[in-house]
Amino acid sequence: MAVNAVLDRPMTVAEFLEWEPGDDRRYQLIDGRPVAMAPGSRAHGSLIIALGGEIRAHLRSNPRCIVETDAGIIPPDRDRNYFVADIAVSCAPHTQGQIATPEPILIVEVLSPGTEVEDRRVKVPAYRAIPSVREIALIAQDRPAVTIERRGSGSAWFVDAVSGLDGVLRLDSLDFAVPLAELYRGLDIDESDRI
Repeated sequence: MAVNAVLDRPMTVAEFLEWEPGDDRRYQLIDGRPVAMAPGSRAHGSLIIALGGEIRAHLRSNPRCIVETDAGIIPPDRDRNYFVADIAVSCAPHTQGQIATPEPILIVEVLSPGTEVEDRRVKVPAYRAIPSVREIALIAQDRPAVTIERRGSGSAWFVDAVSGLDGVLRLDSLDFAVPLAELYRGLDIDESDRI
């Protein structure tokens, strides 16, 4: 598919997944437009690996659940948005060749200065609209702080925050907990308790 032909109008998710931009950057589809993703910082990558590894080890006793990094997320509107989440967990059966994460129960974004506003204003509402999602975790990369959004009954969502190296990240959707000190181990961070 020619880049110019596609960019003259909004893309569908199907067109986006077939699109080859001709560069080495990663893209998301937001409102039908491909948006390049900036490379993550060293702290960003370290937090993804630390949390993803802890979750994977925890899920060892539940082999049908899979933890993914760079997880493709398609919100319910399905035709104009394809997000790339830092981490997602799904317990839906895996199918060979599958690109998007089916029925995610947990979605995690490590916040970057350049993407935090977009993550909070665009992605989080879209993630909340996915019926299978039970929790969304937003992790700061410059200080030990995590915001967890949990689905309640009906359309209610509850927000919990944990901060400081003595804090513990609890994910009810997985019956999982990990100390923030473990996630942030080795990183040069602001150790204050601010959220």
